[in-house]
Amino acid sequence: MTNIAIGVIGAGLIGRKHLAKIAEHPDFDLAGIADVNAEQVAAQNPAARVFADYRAMLDETRPDAVIIASPNQLHAENGIECARRGIHILIEKPVTDTLASANALISAVKAAGIQSLVGHHRRHHRQVATLRSLLNERQIGDLVGVSAIWSVYKPDPYFKIAPWRTQAGGGPVLINLIHEIDFLRFSVGEIATVGAVVSNRQRGFAVEDTAGVLIEFENGAIGTFFASDSAVSPWTTEQGVGEAPEFPFSGESSYRFMGSRGALEFPNLVQWTQAGDAPSWNEPIQARRIHAPTLDPYIAQLDHFRDLILGKAASLQPVEDGARTLIATLAVAEAAATGQRIDLRERCATLLPPQPERKAS
Repeated sequence: MTNIAIGVIGAGLIGRKHLAKIAEHPDFDLAGIADVNAEQVAAQNPAARVFADYRAMLDETRPDAVIIASPNQLHAENGIECARRGIHILIEKPVTDTLASANALISAVKAAGIQSLVGHHRRHHRQVATLRSLLNERQIGDLVGVSAIWSVYKPDPYFKIAPWRTQAGGGPVLINLIHEIDFLRFSVGEIATVGAVVSNRQRGFAVEDTAGVLIEFENGAIGTFFASDSAVSPWTTEQGVGEAPEFPFSGESSYRFMGSRGALEFPNLVQWTQAGDAPSWNEPIQARRIHAPTLDPYIAQLDHFRDLILGKAASLQPVEDGARTLIATLAVAEAAATGQRIDLRERCATLLPPQPERKAS
């Protein structure tokens, strides 16, 4: 098999992570990097072709595929230009910054017939696949509810080096909670409505530092989520899975899935059940630990992207699915601002229909 030539647009924090993973992957060759800070990026990547203009990179290197890791507001423009050239895209979350730009991107991808994948990397964890299987097999009966926490303390330098993080859009809802919203959509099902309250009491910035979210799923389950970047805890997916060295491993579960016949903790995958046929609060509950091998989700994501390009798989998250996660996350901020529960179903219905899935060969 000839290696896939891949370009990267944006060499910031997440772009650098993708570049490191491409270097480790045997099936991809780096075609070029595009970043407005071209001189600095070229010094950091002396063996790579670096361009200040991403269109020049696309036209001169002619990659088969591109990873889009540029600022959120540029995702749609970058993706549309790739689609016009027939270049497959892996686009970092959020898929775009507005519903209108998401629809423009969906239309371009559909017209070009290219493959698309949104970079919600947690979908590629083995623990997530195991959880989905347990829920789909009704191992805990009917899912009744979910309780989840994402809580850390971001230090002062985090805000000093990027002052935009102290303003609207820079808080834990749009930066961090979007991962959790996507995970819940993927593991539980589509979200029908959301309500929320937020606070900036801890830091006093113009953006929230803490949020509480109430989620109603289309299957009838109810979810609650506490998110904060100003409260110390071991309860985040990053710390529980140990997916990155910058997040010290805690091994603690931050999710509880409660069903009519038992419960599940995630990411530890502890299943709680009762003996006998009739569940009762008078009966003891026993735990069973389920093993799921760990892996690097970014490498697994590249494996999946490769298979998409080769026509061996259907996308785990095409751009129209990423747009549904964007809609739900924006609705959390709106619900907090208005004090109203937001119904997502009409908004999701405004998305363009997805392109037909390519069958695995």
